[in-house]
Amino acid sequence: MTNKRELGDLIRKKRQAVLIVNIHSRKGEKLFFRALDLLHLQGIDVIASYPVRKPERLRTVVTEVLDQGHPLIIVGGGDGTFNTITDLFVHMDTVLGILPMGTANNFARSMGIPMSLEKAVEVIVHGKVVDVDLGMINEQYFINIATVGFSRDVISATPRRLKRYLGVLSYLLYETRYLISQQLFSCSITIDGVTECIKTRQLIIANGSFYGTRKITPDAHIDNKTLIIFAMDSESEWQGLKFWIGFLLGRHLVFPESRLFKAESACIQTKPRKYVIMGGEKMTRTPIRLTIDPAAVTIMAPDSFRDHDEQPLPHSQFPCLDPGIS
Repeated sequence: MTNKRELGDLIRKKRQAVLIVNIHSRKGEKLFFRALDLLHLQGIDVIASYPVRKPERLRTVVTEVLDQGHPLIIVGGGDGTFNTITDLFVHMDTVLGILPMGTANNFARSMGIPMSLEKAVEVIVHGKVVDVDLGMINEQYFINIATVGFSRDVISATPRRLKRYLGVLSYLLYETRYLISQQLFSCSITIDGVTECIKTRQLIIANGSFYGTRKITPDAHIDNKTLIIFAMDSESEWQGLKFWIGFLLGRHLVFPESRLFKAESACIQTKPRKYVIMGGEKMTRTPIRLTIDPAAVTIMAPDSFRDHDEQPLPHSQFPCLDPGIS
């Protein structure tokens, strides 16, 4: 496998890319041609472009393009798009360029990529190649976030038009009834042979930094070989609403019910069995084993992104990885 520095040199030398955009995503159709124009203005030769209207076609298109051996493939879409295709890049000699075009864009935020299309293109043109971890649930890869609990109901019931105009806030405004009526379940989390039991209505499993446009913890990072598990240990029927409001305000860690676990691997069991949601889809059910595949995917990132094999900066000099909300 070609190392990331060689890939970076090759991309800078060739200045070529393939563009694939999920035009079913929140901003995809509107921004597809704008992305083409911006890449051209930045001197990138887009040798092929694919506006994909049907999300179920994404994996097929990406697989076909990967087989052609291009060093840089730029993909536009939201978290669902990247959860669908990122595993195809695992340990490949191809770099993934990210254009955030979804509702929350948590994966892009975790990579430090700005939310504006113009600045995201600049990252692809002037940034650096990094290799980041991917989380694994059983034998399946996930990017950034997986959840156990109510999230699938909220995502599937919220109208696409409302998500288009209000973004992540639409989940809270439209589906309050789901937030206060989710089923309480027992959850056991085993790390290094030690098991802790809690009762909760939702569980977040994170390899990345962001969930709902907020950082999960101040030190969360997508490339530190650490998984984060967050839940609120509470039997209150208002826990679901409190959980979401806490995340929207960035205050979720101050609640006394908040439980935070960090580990390289863990096992989770629930009673009753619960679905695990990855990219907005039900992918498997508990019990599950969590692990990390380190340095699994090479991605274009800003120069400020702290790669795992770079010397850490002094605490006061750490770059801000929060690209803000747009």
